[in-house]
Amino acid sequence: MHQTMTTDQTATATTPTSATPSAATAPVVVAPSVRRQRRPLLAVLAGLLILLGAGGGALVFLSVGSTVEAVAARVPVARGELMTAEMFTTVQIAPDQQLAYLTADQLPTLIGLRAAHDVAAGSLVSAAVGVEQMVPSAGRTVVGMSLPPGAEPAVELLVGDRVRVILTEPAYACAAGVTTAEAGTSAVACAVDVVIPGVVVATARDEASGQVSVSVDVAEADAARTAAAAALGRAALVLDSRDN
Repeated sequence: MHQTMTTDQTATATTPTSATPSAATAPVVVAPSVRRQRRPLLAVLAGLLILLGAGGGALVFLSVGSTVEAVAARVPVARGELMTAEMFTTVQIAPDQQLAYLTADQLPTLIGLRAAHDVAAGSLVSAAVGVEQMVPSAGRTVVGMSLPPGAEPAVELLVGDRVRVILTEPAYACAAGVTTAEAGTSAVACAVDVVIPGVVVATARDEASGQVSVSVDVAEADAARTAAAAALGRAALVLDSRDN
């Protein structure tokens, strides 16, 4: 019996009771839930930026993908040269309203015309490059005249107007033409035509001075006296009817 009690006492001593304190454990801290703030304005702005980017990309794609076939000079073309199809080629360009050019289907309109000005190889060609005939044509001369106020019509002169150059001073008209002396007298009779017909090919007005600069196409034989009269201020310009 003594042995039994010893065993029970040992068991009682080694078995922990509910009163034995357990090891200390760290407290669990739960983070408070964070509520995300909604920002609808930022979302709208982000959507707009995406749409704008997509639209810009589409415009770039369309501008690159949309081209027209324009006429360009294959070789240098000199002023006055008769133009042929071999002088030109076609190139693809982006449409641009600020550029003057002919489309490929308009190329035949240049054939057989003369070049109004020099055209460099590789440059685009416009409709203004072709003319039926050069100015001045054979047997004609272009004379530049600077006319003071009153020596030209108040009606604005246009290219293509038919005009007459009038030598306004009789003494100068005689000196410019052919004179014959009457027998036995000192009188001199003028045998000069003081009216010189011409066509306006260019005109400009200096607003500050009122001077009008006019380029007139006249017969080659009349060029010298027309230029001399204009230089001395002895010429006036009259406009003929535009009905014909």
